[in-house]
Amino acid sequence: MKTNRKRVVITGMGILSSLAENLQDFKDALLDKKNGVTDSARFSTWFENARAAEVLHDIDYSELPDDVVASLDNAALWAYKVGKDALNQAGLVDNKAQLKDTGLIVGVSSAGTEAFLPLFEQRMEDFSLRKALFSGGFSSCCSSVSTLLGLQGGVELVATACTASPNAVGMAFDYIQNGKSKTMLAVGTEPIYLPTFAGFYALNVMHPDTCTPFSGNSGMSIGEGAGAIVLEEYEHAVARGATIYGEILSYATSCDAFHETGPDPRASGAVQVMHKAMENAGVTPDQIEYVNAHGTGTEANDRIETLAMKKVFAGNEKLLVSSTKSYFGHNIGAAGIVELIACLVTLPDNRVLPTLNFTNARPNCDLDYVPNDFRDQKINLFMKNNYAFGGNNCSMIVSMEPCSVPVSAYDEKRVAISGLGAVSAIGHTVNEILDNIWKQNHNVELGGVTFPEDTLEEAKELLDVLKKTQQFEALFGEDFNVLAATLPEENEHFKTFQVSGLEPRKHLRRFDPRKATRGGTFALIALSEALEQAKRKIKRDGDALGMVMGMSSGPQETTYKYLQSLKPDPRKVRTSEFPGSLMNSIPTFCGISEGIKGYTTTLATGENAALGALTYGYEIVRQDLQPQVLVGGADEYFPSMSLYMDAVTQKLHMTSDARDYQIYGQDPRGYIPGEGACMLLLEDPQRAAERGADVLAEVIGYGKACSNSYFDASEQEDKSASMALAITRALNDAGVSAQAIDLVCGTSNGSEESSRVEIDAICEAFAHAKPDVPVVNYNACFGFVASSAGLLNMAVIIDCIKKQAVPAIPHTTEFFDKRINFVREPLNIALKHVLLVGATEGGNYYAFVIKG
Repeated sequence: MKTNRKRVVITGMGILSSLAENLQDFKDALLDKKNGVTDSARFSTWFENARAAEVLHDIDYSELPDDVVASLDNAALWAYKVGKDALNQAGLVDNKAQLKDTGLIVGVSSAGTEAFLPLFEQRMEDFSLRKALFSGGFSSCCSSVSTLLGLQGGVELVATACTASPNAVGMAFDYIQNGKSKTMLAVGTEPIYLPTFAGFYALNVMHPDTCTPFSGNSGMSIGEGAGAIVLEEYEHAVARGATIYGEILSYATSCDAFHETGPDPRASGAVQVMHKAMENAGVTPDQIEYVNAHGTGTEANDRIETLAMKKVFAGNEKLLVSSTKSYFGHNIGAAGIVELIACLVTLPDNRVLPTLNFTNARPNCDLDYVPNDFRDQKINLFMKNNYAFGGNNCSMIVSMEPCSVPVSAYDEKRVAISGLGAVSAIGHTVNEILDNIWKQNHNVELGGVTFPEDTLEEAKELLDVLKKTQQFEALFGEDFNVLAATLPEENEHFKTFQVSGLEPRKHLRRFDPRKATRGGTFALIALSEALEQAKRKIKRDGDALGMVMGMSSGPQETTYKYLQSLKPDPRKVRTSEFPGSLMNSIPTFCGISEGIKGYTTTLATGENAALGALTYGYEIVRQDLQPQVLVGGADEYFPSMSLYMDAVTQKLHMTSDARDYQIYGQDPRGYIPGEGACMLLLEDPQRAAERGADVLAEVIGYGKACSNSYFDASEQEDKSASMALAITRALNDAGVSAQAIDLVCGTSNGSEESSRVEIDAICEAFAHAKPDVPVVNYNACFGFVASSAGLLNMAVIIDCIKKQAVPAIPHTTEFFDKRINFVREPLNIALKHVLLVGATEGGNYYAFVIKG
């Protein structure tokens, strides 16, 4: 039976760019054809002829406490500013009841960078431990912004480089489609920092003056900025009398599966994503009147993007195309949303934005690019396209006249798990991992940690600075042992769960070790195992298979090499590592290796990011946007500065014996890091059956929530209540009661706070309905594999459902909470419904109901 899609409209906007810091001034600057690209005082320190479109406005944050402002980087502050402006314009900024159900999706490319700039820029004395703690995580801006704005509908961070913000808009669109919320806030934010500028500069793609898309000399102009839009279900917006600025009809993503940086010369991925977006919207190429192009100004992008549009719009002779990067440069992760807002503020006046600086069209660039002057023309349907490193493509269809296009419909699908693959320290396949867990073979030999010499030297210098400035005491209290805040170069009591003895060629048909990172190898092996179990062979039909990856720390070793190459001279940075340091490089490697070309997105929401990937993959399958979607996460061990600082600040469990890792124990001492990967293949069970594949389990509902206590670690009750809210939402979504749940699987990393939040939430959710529900957690079996912890536990509980039995929680003998029925011994039990819960380090909570 067909299900009509909900109408999703835009009811609020916020903007920050080199041109302006508010919508009216931004519109005026666009109409005046102002160019924001100028000489950069900041980057001229290192680079000749450094040009950029920078945000140089004096922004007022006086409504925030001084210590909060000091804790945040520009990525977070800008996201807060534009997000608040958008909510204010939508009339929602003070509507606490609605904000509780409103989620936040942020798109960004270089998050978590600013706090560590003193290390890259060799000015150690400026390092702020406060900023590193609150803004040093890749997804920290999600947690800080949702807290400051009072949003509790859950958060995600999209990290697909130059398509991050339009992908964020697409995810927010889906959260309204799936009925999780009536309102969503989508944000793109991107300050330009030295690592990004140096990378593009070294690639020799910078224009010496200002970019001239599709004409003249090729080259891009780098820019920075932020944008936000409030998305709202149409009926909800009308009922409350909101002003509507446009309607998002659809979006789509795809992957070239061709090259790490260069676009497919046949433009197949770009063609595919445009066709898919129009198919989802129920419109045809002749109905599209205008395309706001990616239009970076580089020779390859402009030529191939033009080729793609000529293939898609071959019969549309009246099509208008323009690139707004000619105004404010390439805003990287924020590019798509800033460009979308530029359209939304000018098209109501029947003014089509021009491509500025247009001279002589380049070879094969022969469309109507609206050169230099506005075109006075009424536009209803337009397309917004963006493309990114790794061949990630995104296309949106937008209507300026809401309700002018009939709503599209889809066949709602069930969502089953038909394939499962994993790599961990206790096994290189799912069966090996499960065998060791059932045999209670927990005597794992941990791998020793040896930090690189330059990291140790840098760490010692940094620790001296922190001690002299008494930053430890300021943050952790007077009783913090500053003298103990150091690590010997060789510490036999600091070890981690590491994958050893792995032979990739035993698991993979194709494997290029020259392009494979450690994390990428884990992901590819797990992915291949999941496909094999599901009997899904890719035979030139990779466009029917999507992939959503959740990242925590990403490609750590490549990032380390790239950042170290900035010193002492950023002009000599190693460009070979630049694209490989991006969060989406691991799914890029997997996509190219296996020819996966469907919906492809990377989330970098931190710990348990793969659970966020599972929510998104669930929606893609449920709405029949793709027949199958791979979801998962991967983590690689690397002795980085962040690992060192986590050890110093006592977040980690320093031990030489895996049996010391006692989750929910009476005397918790942090967690032991692990590495590995886990991947699931999602699809409708009928499709699996047609292929002869078994259904392992079915995801029948999920819920999300986030706390508003990012700046107050003492707000334990708020965090537990938020996880309990996620559980309630999951049960309601699945249509089952707490009484129907036969087992709860937690994914706490083992720290006191993480465990307490999880257990208090479970008590709150089950206290009256089923106080004796069994509770398990298997992270101590394979170490805390940050992004994949939830999915690795999922692999175990799927096997529990199959066996109708439950292994014991390893190692822990004395549990910290007598209210809970912890599984202390192997248990035979009838299992039909299992609840899986998880959290990110920033206070984002997930709950899933799994049916056997």
